[in-house]
Amino acid sequence: MKHRIAIFSNGYSGSITLKAIEGIKKYAAVKDFDTHFYIGFAASNEKPTFNVGQFNIYQLAKLEEYDGLIVFSGILNNPELAENSCRLAKERGVPVVSIGMPFEGIPNVDINNEDGMRELVEHLITKHGVKDVVYIGGTPDHVDTIERYKVVCEVMEKHGLKLEDKNVYYGNWVNETAIEIADTLAKVRDKLPDAIICANDIMALAVCCELRDLGYKLPEDVIVTGFDHIGEGSVSFPALTTVDQDYITVGYNSCKILYDMIEGNHDGSMSSVVSKLIVGESCGCNREAESPYDIGRRNYCSSIHAKSKQADFFNRFMRTERTTILESSDYDDMKNALREFYTANHDYIGEDYYIMLNKAYFDDVSAEDSEILAKCYDTSFDTTVSLVGGEVSEDGIDKNLMIPGFKKTPGQQHIYFFYPLHNEQYNYGYVVFRDGTYIIDEAFRIYEYLEKLEHSFMELRINMRLEMVNRELRYLYDKDPMTGLYNRFCFVSHAVPIVEESKERGNQAMIMFADINNMKKINDRYGHAFGDRAINIVADAIKRGIGDDNAIGIRYGGDEFLVIAADASAQYAERFKREINAFIERENMLGINPFKFSLSIGYVLTDPESAKSVNDYVEEADVLMYEIKNEYHKTHPEP
Repeated sequence: MKHRIAIFSNGYSGSITLKAIEGIKKYAAVKDFDTHFYIGFAASNEKPTFNVGQFNIYQLAKLEEYDGLIVFSGILNNPELAENSCRLAKERGVPVVSIGMPFEGIPNVDINNEDGMRELVEHLITKHGVKDVVYIGGTPDHVDTIERYKVVCEVMEKHGLKLEDKNVYYGNWVNETAIEIADTLAKVRDKLPDAIICANDIMALAVCCELRDLGYKLPEDVIVTGFDHIGEGSVSFPALTTVDQDYITVGYNSCKILYDMIEGNHDGSMSSVVSKLIVGESCGCNREAESPYDIGRRNYCSSIHAKSKQADFFNRFMRTERTTILESSDYDDMKNALREFYTANHDYIGEDYYIMLNKAYFDDVSAEDSEILAKCYDTSFDTTVSLVGGEVSEDGIDKNLMIPGFKKTPGQQHIYFFYPLHNEQYNYGYVVFRDGTYIIDEAFRIYEYLEKLEHSFMELRINMRLEMVNRELRYLYDKDPMTGLYNRFCFVSHAVPIVEESKERGNQAMIMFADINNMKKINDRYGHAFGDRAINIVADAIKRGIGDDNAIGIRYGGDEFLVIAADASAQYAERFKREINAFIERENMLGINPFKFSLSIGYVLTDPESAKSVNDYVEEADVLMYEIKNEYHKTHPEP
């Protein structure tokens, strides 16, 4: 037995997952296993490509490395993916349990939505006299949307009422769509319905806020109810009347079924957990002073300053983290900077934290995402950051579990949370937190943290790409395209500093001027292609002569060349001159070209005590070169 299980969940259902963790931890203490949560933030209102990048996190889990898998199929926002994950585990012989959605042949922990919803609708009709109802479901084809809708219809029919088709809306489980529906209800109806029954608390809270902004009083003008019993609903005003699904029991039962399967004791039966009505204030109940909700809000407000300070700290942490990333010059520089940063600043992320990145993605910044990230999580990852106990750890990555230095400690149970890093559908890494269920609490703002971290990484890569392009542009601007030598435009930026730095050290610098003899004759007799050939031979001679010296070669004009060398002597200059001439003579002797040619070369050595400028020395070298050229023409008259 490996003493670890994998769980696939959705980050937008943090309150649900938090409750489930309570039950999971209770059973983990019995069987002594670690829990690895793989969490994505896919939603129906997100771009499909974005959702793919979130869904890919489930590919990171190597199922054979776990005792079993639990899939929160009801909240993954992709029923097909949920079922495929369950089937894949079963095919590989890994015990698997689905929470929420029944799949044939897969053990399921079902939540009896009907009981809690039936209680809620009965309460609205019998206690508050509700007759006119609007139902806001999630996505139309979701099993929870359908089940909750059926119960609303059944209870209303029982009381001689009917849920009209025109009063059925679908909010896709998100607040944006729910707000649009609230606006529509306020515009198209003469009066609001008696009650708006929402299929989850997120949509219910959004409807409440929007209606209040439109000037309505709740619950006086309309009752709004939810489903899920998330923490935010209890401290809002009015506190939501909702349905609790008892995810603590769900978490415990799913683990029990999983280990019964592992140990060969599961009889194939399903588990059904009862949901129950939670009567809040949004229906008109519990509005007296000193009610549990009133006290809860006061307790919440008493810590509001601390929450505000925490938010300030969180924002400051993310700004500093972003600066640390963006001030880096390359991947290795960022890696070292982040390790130092997190060692000194880990109150937010915890003492055990990992960032795993595809190093090739940052090394090859010119590559397209589709090219370099095609393998998604089926590739190697570098341990960018491995923080253990608040200190940087150099433990190697466990290639199977994808966590640096992972070890199961008998008698200790830990929870690991895996989140994807991606740009749309392309994943370039992931982060891992250990323990501390605060990580998935809404107050932790994990989605915002990951989003900003992703933006910082992507901005660094863009900056690196821009710097690469700028280097190429600078190269093109500085270099003569034909010869590869520097061009005349970079004289001030490259040549002058060599001379001035030699002067500061009290040393001479060499300034050498060279010009091809009878260049016009080569062009006229053999054509400009061979004239270019002669120019390139001289450039090759200069580049070879420079070698690793602190010197540069410049194509100063058409067939004019300038060489600047630091800390030079007369011996250096003469040797350089001989090497250039010898190189050209060897080319002449090869007989490859239809012409033979030579250079006129003049040079000067600077005086570190002189006030002359670099241009003054260039002019002197130019004059000497022309004197030599004139002597050459006297001794080599043209035919």
